Amino acid sequence: MLTLQSELFFLYTYFDMSNLQQLVGEKFKAAKESKALFSFETTEVEKESNGINFQITLVPALAKKPQGDDNKEKTSPFINPNPDLLVKELDEHLLLLNKFAVIPNHMLVVTKEQKSQTEPPFPNDLYEVFKIIKEFGSSQPLLAFYNCGENSGASQAHKHVQIIPLKTNGSVQPPIKKAYDEIHDRHVGQIYAINKLPFVHVIMQLDTNVIRAASKKEDLTDYLSQMFFGLLDAMFQQLRENSDEFTTSYNFLMTEEFMMLVPRQKEKATFRYKGEEMDVSLNSLAFAGMILCKREEQLEALKENDIMDLLSQVGIKWNENQKLDAERQMASEAHLA
Repeated sequence: MLTLQSELFFLYTYFDMSNLQQLVGEKFKAAKESKALFSFETTEVEKESNGINFQITLVPALAKKPQGDDNKEKTSPFINPNPDLLVKELDEHLLLLNKFAVIPNHMLVVTKEQKSQTEPPFPNDLYEVFKIIKEFGSSQPLLAFYNCGENSGASQAHKHVQIIPLKTNGSVQPPIKKAYDEIHDRHVGQIYAINKLPFVHVIMQLDTNVIRAASKKEDLTDYLSQMFFGLLDAMFQQLRENSDEFTTSYNFLMTEEFMMLVPRQKEKATFRYKGEEMDVSLNSLAFAGMILCKREEQLEALKENDIMDLLSQVGIKWNENQKLDAERQMASEAHLA
């Protein structure tokens, strides 16, 4: 039976963030003015591949970002962070602003204790992140992403989930959602693969009715964790059927509407441009349809190359005998307990 105390606790934790969007904006502006964070000039272009309009962003200033001394023991920047970057202290996490903000109001949900980025997002991680997504709401949709493992494109070893605001200019956001929307007659809780994506992945629609009906923190936490770990199990099943090499590196995407997982075999994709070989590091955002580059020649090269081929290089290509149609449900299925 739900006690008054537990009911009030859930209402407090779930709705205490009613002014979060305004708070993040104010903290971002103040941190930028005090130079606690750096916001950069960017150049954006679109590149179509398999019907998806990938967004390529050039940020030359990132090439000048200090890399640190690899010979020194690295300490986490999330332990005792700059208070100017702290948006909110949560139970087991801190909500921080990203110090190097290509996208304004780029947030990080980091564990207070130093945990490893090779761990999956645990139930409380999922709860805190989804709560932030819901609080911003339809007026400012958000994308959460998690780079898990050494080949995922993660830049910090301390466990952190990143959250970015999405554009609201009428274009499909994130770009990968266009392919997701083409899965006809989707059913919540079912796990799918999208035929036009040439790399192993799994994707699932979340049940808005279950989320809306969650009457306390435990309800929402249980639902999100069951969906995520069901999806993770399906990803490993697809790996067993499509690859001889097992990997524990993967990228995780989550919006208010869906979750997606993509296993990884390496961090960087290699391509040729004007007779020269170059590479680009790709993280979860690349599979959402957003690619970051630091040099003009990288941008020009990406415009000339097939983006799906680059994603297939760092992901796992489908075994043609196992490839699934977009409209066919996987044998694996996420069940509610």
